[in-house]
Amino acid sequence: MADYMGQRIIDGFYTYDYVISKRPDLKTGIDAYLISQEREDLITQ
Repeated sequence: MADYMGQRIIDGFYTYDYVISKRPDLKTGIDAYLISQEREDLITQ
């Protein structure tokens, strides 16, 4: 689920802040996915 949500953030469908506010339990996985895709610029906070 974290990889899927990370990809949706990359695609611009969701913002990072919105996803983390709704699913804080996925933060670690989403962060790891965004970093692996070289999109750590999308990680805010």
